[in-house]
Amino acid sequence: MNEVHYFYDPMCGWCYGATSLIQAIAEHPQFTLVYHPGGMIERKALTEGFKQHVLLADPRIAALTGASFGEAYIERLKSKQPFILDSYLPIRAISVAQSMGIEAYKMIKTIQTAHYQEGLVVSDEETLTLLAQRFGLDEVVWQRKMQESADHIELEIIDSHELMAHWSVSGYPTLIANINNQFIKLPHEQFYGKQEQWHQLLDSLVK
Repeated sequence: MNEVHYFYDPMCGWCYGATSLIQAIAEHPQFTLVYHPGGMIERKALTEGFKQHVLLADPRIAALTGASFGEAYIERLKSKQPFILDSYLPIRAISVAQSMGIEAYKMIKTIQTAHYQEGLVVSDEETLTLLAQRFGLDEVVWQRKMQESADHIELEIIDSHELMAHWSVSGYPTLIANINNQFIKLPHEQFYGKQEQWHQLLDSLVK
């Protein structure tokens, strides 16, 4: 089976923009998608200056990728209330959901949609539990696994950073295909809004 290594962060706007490209890999019958979490933001409140930077950056992401940013999310950014971001807790939720039988890309997409469209606070465990319940996951098992996941996720993030350094790549999203032990960096940024051509590229790699 051929692999694509996906270096991602759930709080990365460009990863959100690449959602349809990632889904195409995940659903391709000849690829296994291997997830490497980035841990880009360890729980913190955004400064007013950085909120303004995000408000300017998001329309560019939308224009290039076709991703939509909901009014509830935009209003949260414009509000004077603290806007807390945390990559680590959502990454834990993605890992736990995967361990409970939910494909990782589906949980990533659900978290991204909740954040970028619904304006939900995905840095809160309560919100993530509600998102898990959308998949019908057992709440008691979910809570236990979430509590157990912290140390494991820290190690996963360290391993991810080390692998990126080994391959001399940076930034999220990054996609590295392993085709018969030949490693190829996929130029995903050239395929935003070009879903058919992206499928053709994936097919061409495994012919």
